[in-house]
This record gives sequence, C-alpha cells and structure tokens, in this order.
Amino acid sequence: MNRYFMLLLLVTFGSASVLITNGDFEDELSTGWSELMAGSGIMEITRSTTYDPDPDYEVYVHKGDGTGSVELYQITPIPTTDLEFSVNAKIYAFGTSSQCWSGAAVSISYLDASDSLMGWTRICARTVACPWVNNNSCHVIQAADTSWNTYAFNINDELTNLPGITPTDIAKIQFSLIAQCVDD
Repeated sequence: MNRYFMLLLLVTFGSASVLITNGDFEDELSTGWSELMAGSGIMEITRSTTYDPDPDYEVYVHKGDGTGSVELYQITPIPTTDLEFSVNAKIYAFGTSSQCWSGAAVSISYLDASDSLMGWTRICARTVACPWVNNNSCHVIQAADTSWNTYAFNINDELTNLPGITPTDIAKIQFSLIAQCVDD
C-alpha cells in the first residue's frame, strides 16, 4: 500500500499584485483551480479549516492505494519572471514497498506561449524510487520535514538552477499541488 498526501495553506505568487486566483482557498476550489484525477485507488482533494491550527482554509491533496495521480492546478500568464513566490505547505510521502514509489509536491511548471512544458521546480517529499530528479529543466527541492513550512524564492533566481530553460521564452506558469503514486 502506498500513501502520500500534501496540505497547502497559502500561495502567493506575484510582483506588485498576487497572480494566483484564490491562493488562500477562502473561496470554493472552483474559483481559480482545476482538478485532475487519474488512476485507481484513493484520490481526494478537499478544502477545510481543520488541517492547520489557524482559522482559515487549507487544501488537502491525497493519493492513496493504487497507481495514479491527483493534481490541483491553475495556469497563469505572467508579465515577467521577476516574481516572488511563497507557499506554506505540509508535504508528506510514504511507500511500503521497494516495488512502488510515491511523491507529493508543490510544483511550478514553466510554459511557453503555446502551453508547452519547458520544465519545472518541485518542492517535494518522495520515496527512494520516485523518478523526480534534477536535470537541465527540472529542479527538485526536498521538503524540510513533514511539518508546516514556508518556502519562498524569486522565480528569476530559481531559473538559474534550470540552464535548459530560456527565461524569456516563459509566457505562463502552472502552479500545481501534486500527489502521485506508482504501485507495481
């Protein structure tokens, strides 16, 4: 049995203004967010005020038993890559077998004007066999621990970790909460 999940508290992403719609999850998830669920087993995306001790809303993205993925995402056109990104997240991944893998991530995907994926940055927790690895266009940032943590950086600065991406070609960013599992 493979289980993993991710909780998200607050997302801010912008320069002078916040570019993420409903980044504090105070509105229903149908405001600004799209959901994708594929595969078998337990898949869940819920919004509640009970995931963190504070009184506002958070989102819980969970993929349990079976192979598949759960994703909550939105695509945002960006005026520049000189953007400040900040997220408060609790990320956890767990696997019970060497024949399976799981990963949970806050993911920033860099898209060109045609919505083609150029690469991504993932703040994640993952099991040993998870194929999410660093390369020219993918940067993995390991979650600090399984507690609530704030992760913040400037997108221009982050792109220095991705030499395979030309920053001026980035027209949009897809912000995602991903829970994925492969159970062979």
